[in-house]
Amino acid sequence: MWRTILLLASIVALTPLAIDMYLPAMPAIAESLGAHLSVIQGSMSTFLVGFAIGQLIHGPLTDALGRRPIALAGLTIFCASSLLLTFADSSSMFLVLRVFQALGGAAGSVVINATITDRYKGHEAVQVRSTIIMVMTLAPMLAPTLGGGLLHWFGWRSIFAVLTAWSVVTLIWSAASLKESNRNTHALSFSNVRLSYTSVIKQPLLWPWLSGLSLNSAAFFAFLGASPYVYIKVMGISPQHFGFYFAANVVVMTLGAAFNSRLSRLFGAQQVLRTAQKIQITALSLMLLLHLLDLLSLWTLVPLCAIYMGLNSFVFPNATSLLMEKFSEKAGTTSALLGAAQFGTGALSTFLVAQGTDHGASAMIVMMFAGGISAFLLVGVGCRKLNGHS
Repeated sequence: MWRTILLLASIVALTPLAIDMYLPAMPAIAESLGAHLSVIQGSMSTFLVGFAIGQLIHGPLTDALGRRPIALAGLTIFCASSLLLTFADSSSMFLVLRVFQALGGAAGSVVINATITDRYKGHEAVQVRSTIIMVMTLAPMLAPTLGGGLLHWFGWRSIFAVLTAWSVVTLIWSAASLKESNRNTHALSFSNVRLSYTSVIKQPLLWPWLSGLSLNSAAFFAFLGASPYVYIKVMGISPQHFGFYFAANVVVMTLGAAFNSRLSRLFGAQQVLRTAQKIQITALSLMLLLHLLDLLSLWTLVPLCAIYMGLNSFVFPNATSLLMEKFSEKAGTTSALLGAAQFGTGALSTFLVAQGTDHGASAMIVMMFAGGISAFLLVGVGCRKLNGHS
């Protein structure tokens, strides 16, 4: 079991590394390619959009052709695009290759979610997802530091060389060890793809969960997109100390992921999920109130954000497991819809909070509160439907 988890974690780590490793190098990339910094910053949004679209493409393919071939194809695309990024000589080439990198990474995300649903049920599924959440929190924490070091010693192109090496190793490992878990493959055709999506979309149970988790992602990405500006420009911390304050979120999330499996086994995934959401809403409400009263400071903002962000280590794995088990026969398609909705909403959220930089922390706080409270209400509806209540 643990060898499979390590392999899945290695695959899932590619996306946060691809998103975060090059962040310190953006000015250097812009200068090297003769582009305005905003153009290179835009590669983050194009990556998220490509990732969302990629999941919609790969989801039905994994249901039709199997998990293994789509995973290997996605890793191959990721390898090739990462390698070509090391030789990019224009901003347009850079942006296009980032989209292809996202399309390749999206295959791994869909396959992982579907494979966990195929192989594990109940508490075991929550345990595996909690372990992978830990990887997804540690990777972003380490990635900017690693990227900064590579930039300093070897230049920005070395960042994509390292991503290439990681993806090559993961591709070889997957080719040797990743077993097919989908026992219900079928012929691939446009009509089958359409039927796969239609059969899932028509299920009333899907929509409160899909909407709730997407809006939760809106709040999540609002913080990721706005926190450097809010912490550095509004709260006045130095850029060198930003990582220290950001690490508070990672610490809480890592601790949550470590305890989630045990708590879900003792109390049930649904109860742990709803309790975590109630605490999140309390933190977001207090943050909004302090902001409205002009009493919000760095020393209240950081822990309140850490509570919200950190407790997602209880929300995401439990909610995903509860939803995916109900759609296990269409796990790939369901995973694709969920991932596309979450990352698509995340891309929109980061765009919206960027428009509010003239209003201090307001845009981030309002988006986090609106997304968090909406997610809480919609997931509550989903839980009632799951329990057989109208």
